[in-house]
Amino acid sequence: MPRGRDYLVSIDVGTNTLKGVVVSVDSSNQIALEAYGSVKAVGIDKGEVKDAVAMKHSIQKLIEDLTGQVGKKEIEADFRISFTNGDYSVFSESIEEVISEDRPTLVRQEILDAMMARIKKEKLQTGNTNVHKNYVRKFILDDEKVVFNPVDMVAKKLNVEMVFVSTEGKSAEVFKRLFEELFGTEDFIVSPSLISGADAVLTDTEKQHGVVCVVLGHGFSEMVIYKENLPVHIDRIPLGIRHIVRDIALVLGTSQDEAERLLVTYGHASMHPPAEESVVEYFGLDERTRKRVTVKKLSTIIYARVKELLNKIRKEVQLFLLNNPEHSEEGIPGGVVFTGGGAKLRGLCDSGVESLKMPVRVGTYETSFNPRIENGHDVVNDPIFGPCLGNLIEHDELEGEYSEAMGMEKRRKGFGSFIKSLFFGGAEDEL
Repeated sequence: MPRGRDYLVSIDVGTNTLKGVVVSVDSSNQIALEAYGSVKAVGIDKGEVKDAVAMKHSIQKLIEDLTGQVGKKEIEADFRISFTNGDYSVFSESIEEVISEDRPTLVRQEILDAMMARIKKEKLQTGNTNVHKNYVRKFILDDEKVVFNPVDMVAKKLNVEMVFVSTEGKSAEVFKRLFEELFGTEDFIVSPSLISGADAVLTDTEKQHGVVCVVLGHGFSEMVIYKENLPVHIDRIPLGIRHIVRDIALVLGTSQDEAERLLVTYGHASMHPPAEESVVEYFGLDERTRKRVTVKKLSTIIYARVKELLNKIRKEVQLFLLNNPEHSEEGIPGGVVFTGGGAKLRGLCDSGVESLKMPVRVGTYETSFNPRIENGHDVVNDPIFGPCLGNLIEHDELEGEYSEAMGMEKRRKGFGSFIKSLFFGGAEDEL
């Protein structure tokens, strides 16, 4: 393995699967994929931790797979985590800082850093410990002048309008406590898979003018609407791949595993799939009786549930534009970008365009303009790894400074010490 590189390990905890990647970054900031993998998530149900010990065993299995691929060497790495919860929300807040009571004063970087640190402290004191992401919308000097960066400008008072992504769910606290123990710091912030996935697959132009990113997950789906490069609306849709699998199993009289195989191998989200009269075989519930179904009938079952999902997305977008008339004229020109494991469903884009009457595409890391990852063809073109790769994306210069001021410092650990802490770090007692 090359020397003189920094290593990053990113883990995404989904509702059905744990995904992980290891990348290395050289002195010229060239990124190379060193390992990737996925395992079944055990101990989690619909985004909630039901068995912390089982979940840690799943993480161990994933880490051991990644470790084997990089040569079982003890390397120091920066770990980044995202998880799917379904209880995320987005809110805005305006915060004021009086720089001087007497006369206009130069706004120095130290003043800005102190202000952002104070915001973090106040949010912790008010009990809002589940703020995962923060964005600056704009700065206002002396209630008059709007700027994007106030450093080296003169003012008596500084206001900052911020957007926060937070969650109130108990699962967020469980994840937070677990990974704080593993990483050895209370300041570590776990990222939402929804936002990390959007960062990985959307372009800045889409975010600026308006776009919907839908993570089509297993237990449920999540959507986030971007405007002016900011997340402005988040919603959970209680439909996911498991609902499609369940429908297939019930209608065709087969097991969940066999229904999932049919979905992955032959399924289309369309009333008119290719080779619709083709017949496929499957096993009944007794796992012995052979049954047959046409591709058309199978796809009709799938389409019915996908159509319900698309209708919910359309209604949510319409409601957002109704409640935010300042965005109604431009609308959502970027359309809908699907990502997550469910985005692999064949026919999804065509049915989406038909139902939503707007552009629809599948988003992967490769479809964005993020930094190139060497040796990563399989991963960057797979929507299931979107959140993992989104965790690796560095913030822009200003946001990076704010994040650092708010305590999001990097913590490095070795693979071996990370696995050891899973079982001997005392996290079970706390959970």
